[in-house]
Amino acid sequence: MKYTNNIITYLAAALMIISASSACCEIDPPKDDCVTDESSRKVLLLYSAGCNSLRNYLLDDIKDLKSGWLPGDDCNDDILLVYTHTPRVSGAYDNQSTPYLIRLYKKDGNTISDTLKRYPAGTISSSAAQLNQVLGYVKDNFTSGSYGMIFSSHATGYLPAGYYSNPSGYLFPRSGMMRSRGIHSPNPVPYIEPDFDPSLPMVKSIGQDVTGPSSNRVSYEMELADFAEAIPMKLDYILFDACLMGGIEVAYELRDKCSKVGFSQAEVLAEGFDYKILTEHLLLKEVPDPMGVCHDYFTQYDTQSGVYRSATISLVDCDKLEPVAEICREIFAAHRDGLASITPSNVQRFYRSGKHWFYDLESIIREAGATEEEIAGLNEALDQCILYKGHTPEFMKEFKINVFSGFSMYLPCHGSTELDLFYKTLQWNQAAGLVE
Repeated sequence: MKYTNNIITYLAAALMIISASSACCEIDPPKDDCVTDESSRKVLLLYSAGCNSLRNYLLDDIKDLKSGWLPGDDCNDDILLVYTHTPRVSGAYDNQSTPYLIRLYKKDGNTISDTLKRYPAGTISSSAAQLNQVLGYVKDNFTSGSYGMIFSSHATGYLPAGYYSNPSGYLFPRSGMMRSRGIHSPNPVPYIEPDFDPSLPMVKSIGQDVTGPSSNRVSYEMELADFAEAIPMKLDYILFDACLMGGIEVAYELRDKCSKVGFSQAEVLAEGFDYKILTEHLLLKEVPDPMGVCHDYFTQYDTQSGVYRSATISLVDCDKLEPVAEICREIFAAHRDGLASITPSNVQRFYRSGKHWFYDLESIIREAGATEEEIAGLNEALDQCILYKGHTPEFMKEFKINVFSGFSMYLPCHGSTELDLFYKTLQWNQAAGLVE
């Protein structure tokens, strides 16, 4: 676990990354006479979008990654890449900083950080355009039969950009006022720093870039559909080291973009994954093992005490999601009145501080009045697609976890008209018909 308040440690980590990255503006991947075996080489990208309050934690993650197992630099060795973007100094969002794409490897016993690309200062990393550009570069320059990505930043699941911080200020765009969507133009949203209790651990709350002085601060956030659209190749797995991504909405939207997705239904304490041993599962093994990463994540928190014993995690086989959508469509249609009359306090929740948009999928269906036969059908479908799941008994002393299906979901009777309108645009709702 990584708990440090020593600012010198954080600055040293930042200087190591910057100094390794400042040697060049752009370096093409090395080319030699070696014939690459695409079928055996694996590529892992850590996309670390830290122009936000997580800066120091994300720099620590990269430092831990360097301390673990690293591949060599032969043409058939696996490829470990890190996209990193943080403020130069914590909280200095008005001073535009530079993102880097770095390759990490071992050579002659030394850890090498090669800067492959330096992006313009002020680049918005929490934009679909930048995610697409980085992944496109990886695809074009590192041919492989296996690609995987870890996405580390703030996140708020399926919610539209800015909704989590300011739900009352959100209006779904009507006809004639549609915003520019997709990978072409990021959209700033008002930035409201959430209240933070210093007695509690910090959490990772897809992506957030904060810019501007404190008197006029805005953030950029991706929406789920834009995130999915930005991915230019099929990934073996995506692991979200970010809050609240463990929803059926997220998995279903990404089902054509990755084979497996690992994520948390609740928030993620800021230390996140165990980066010191992460590559042993994803690169050192002959076949990537994202389940091992999820298991390590859960174990490191389940062995803690107090508020630090707080974690939820599941790993999903995205190829097995259609039966879940089919059984849910039948149940939602049969229990429409029950869904509308659910008492929210009776449903298993995964949120704190009134952010009431994340409940357990099975718990919702039970409270809607589903029959035991319907529940059995749901569980059969879930058992096929949930490869791994784990949860601590409670989360940060704020709620107990008594039901855990491996998916969170929106509860329409405890939502809003504007959020319903947005929810209808999600592929999950179009398949399962939760909101009519």
